[in-house]
Formats: sequence, structure tokens, C-alpha cells
Amino acid sequence: MNKLILPVAIFLSVIIAGKVAEHFGLEGSWRIGVLCLVAVAVQFAVTRYQRMQREKTQP
Repeated sequence: MNKLILPVAIFLSVIIAGKVAEHFGLEGSWRIGVLCLVAVAVQFAVTRYQRMQREKTQP
């Protein structure tokens, strides 16, 4: 289950960011740039969260 958290989080956040970018009328490379930044930020946040959870459980 933990292996699916990162891909699902990235997928959902990129879909939402795409809808927001579409709403604001971003075109072409701007939209792709925003989606990439969102994916990187989510990967960073989820990885950090999972690492914190692992460190809590280890003695």
C-alpha cells in the first residue's frame, strides 16, 4: 500500500494542477512547467513524510 501512495499523490495533484492551469488560461510550456513543478513538490513532500514515518517506528 505504501508503494502506491507516491504515484497516486502525483497523479491526483497533476490532474488538479492541470485543471487550475486550464482555468487560468496557461498555454503550452507554461502549463507543462507548472505540472512538473507540482509533481516535484509532491514527490518531495510525500517522500519526506514517508521517511519521517519510518524513523518514528524504528528504535
